[in-house]
Amino acid sequence: MASPLPRLRPELDIMPSPVASQPGLLLRDPFRYSEAVLVVPPVLARCLGCFDGEQTEADLREVLSRLTGQVSVTEPARHLVSALREAAFLDDEVFAERRAQRHVEFAAAPERAPAHAGSGYPAEAAPLASTLDGYLEQAPPRRPHGDDSLLGIAAPHVSPEGGIASYAAAYRGLPADLGERTFVILGTSHYGEPDRFGLTRKPFATPFGATTNDARVVSALARAAGPAAHLEDYCHAVEHSIECSTAWQ
Repeated sequence: MASPLPRLRPELDIMPSPVASQPGLLLRDPFRYSEAVLVVPPVLARCLGCFDGEQTEADLREVLSRLTGQVSVTEPARHLVSALREAAFLDDEVFAERRAQRHVEFAAAPERAPAHAGSGYPAEAAPLASTLDGYLEQAPPRRPHGDDSLLGIAAPHVSPEGGIASYAAAYRGLPADLGERTFVILGTSHYGEPDRFGLTRKPFATPFGATTNDARVVSALARAAGPAAHLEDYCHAVEHSIECSTAWQ
């Protein structure tokens, strides 16, 4: 009996191709286990349902033959399987090896490299400073806080341009003399494990230089949380919710 095809990874980003000359579905990996970006043509895109962990390559050929009206579809079927496998888009041994490698690389890295600099915000210090200053100028002046016992601010975790008014209002509310204080940044994880929170001791690299991580606070949180905490959580490697906030710090 033929083995079923591996399941298509459910966490992939799948969207219509933005390139008019290449219609179909665009597939990419938000976890960046793979840097590949595939555009699957319309007919083959309709075959992706065969990658459910239950259907075989024979089932895939049958669907493709029915869609195209062609009898000989072995080569395009195999090409689709091969392309998805090589891109690490299937839940198979290729993906498992790629994922394990990425986790080891992140755990061993001395700092958390920026994942969205140059796309979500400027990658150079001077342009970023100018951009953020321009945002802050749009916010109303900071209101006095009485004894100035501000405990925290709430700001979005989108790219800076996507939340200008909210970012500016939030960070304009911070007193100017907090440079030596420890900031605890809480962000909604899009990629972490459910019912857990991710921590990292790594400093975050930013266009302004690397942050200074208070490892004692991180260790204390990890001890207090026990199994609920996940140290050196790989989701930090690609997550934007913390990165966008560090750029403001």
